[in-house]
Amino acid sequence: MRIPCEVLLVWWLILFGGSICQQPYLTVVDGQQIPLKSVEDSIPVIEIRAEGKPMTSAQIRALEEAAEGKPLDVKVKRITAPKNCQKKAKRKDFVTFHYVGMLENGRRFADTYKTGPCRIQFKVGMTVPGLDKGMTGMCENEQRRIKVPWRLLQSKRGKVWRKIPKSEHWLIFDVKMLKVERWTPEAQFHFMDMNNDSLLTQPEIVQHVKVLEEEYGKHWPSADIDTELAARYFIQYFDANNDDRVERLEYVERMEKDLTIVKKKQSNVKGRRRDPDVMWILDFDADGIVSVEEIGKAAQVIERGYQPTDEKPTRERTEL
Repeated sequence: MRIPCEVLLVWWLILFGGSICQQPYLTVVDGQQIPLKSVEDSIPVIEIRAEGKPMTSAQIRALEEAAEGKPLDVKVKRITAPKNCQKKAKRKDFVTFHYVGMLENGRRFADTYKTGPCRIQFKVGMTVPGLDKGMTGMCENEQRRIKVPWRLLQSKRGKVWRKIPKSEHWLIFDVKMLKVERWTPEAQFHFMDMNNDSLLTQPEIVQHVKVLEEEYGKHWPSADIDTELAARYFIQYFDANNDDRVERLEYVERMEKDLTIVKKKQSNVKGRRRDPDVMWILDFDADGIVSVEEIGKAAQVIERGYQPTDEKPTRERTEL
């Protein structure tokens, strides 16, 4: 480790005052005095060699977190941004983007410019937490460099994110946002409509959940939830005419009804915000939050099948 000349200069001035600036800058070589180019040239360079093994990534992380006084967080640098941003990426939107993933030494581990862009539903568990945090608010055609610390990369992953290393200290993502599509109930329906026939069926919902798990690493919040039974519950929940399938209009009308109920309810319960996909059904009291209690009873409720009594009465806000 080399101590910078500037630091040693300050020490020199503290010890010897300002006299160094009033003397010619000389050094002795073979008995002769030779002028130096600057004050810094007259300051010796001290090299300290560390003993023992090099520090591990975990040790480096601990030192950085100690210096920060808190856990390491995402770091974002805007590379380019459009002057007029019409749409900024927010939760539930559908976003399409390119990214190049790199280690701290610059070596690439992923490059979607070679494989094709990613399209995901934003901030609903379809990517690693640190990456979607760094992408929040991105505009179309905006480019960012996002540095994600190790602690935010240790989630379950699907095939899309399988190349992201788990043992590195910091990972770097150069992201370019290509498209931001606003969320609507109709857009959500088409996202789940795997065969584009404007109908949702139980096998299709099972297939959709399988894609979320295998491709993106998104899983049910409880291992006790059976996907087949959850798909049946989902169809029952949205199937207004009881024909064992969900048409686009049925889905949209039920979602709009639910959204209206959520706006009228008060909830101080801690939990995860209601996801707009298949996991929408887990919010049994329709307050917009999937609580720990709801997750705990989800498998039992789903196995029994959907009943209108699953939904508790709406408690409206008091108007001031």
